Amino acid sequence: GRRGPGRMMAEIAAALAAVRGRVAAASAAAGRATEPRLVAVSKIKPVEAIKAAYDAGQLYFGENYVQEITEKAPALPSELRWHFIGKLQSNKAKKLVASVPNLACVETVDSTKLADMLDKACVAAGRGDGE
Repeated sequence: GRRGPGRMMAEIAAALAAVRGRVAAASAAAGRATEPRLVAVSKIKPVEAIKAAYDAGQLYFGENYVQEITEKAPALPSELRWHFIGKLQSNKAKKLVASVPNLACVETVDSTKLADMLDKACVAAGRGDGE
């Protein structure tokens, strides 16, 4: 049968709790003083699913398409912290930074051209102070 929104939220919360448990166990086994940051990859997931994960305590989300992150980010709480996890074309750096004010990280910067474009975009967006 069809899953209602309540069931979807419960499934997402349970799955997230299970992953967090595995991360905590692995961190403890490795002797880590702090747990690593969990970035939930939300590509191809609907906004409602991302919101359910946020409601279950997940703060960091990863997207690998500029089009998806720029559409999803405005529809979700500004407290979310977005990571861009795909290969970013330098011509899309300005759009990404300007459209996603809560962008926390670009995971893959593979050229000085891209780094320079991101730097310029951050300065233009008023985020050039090391944020």
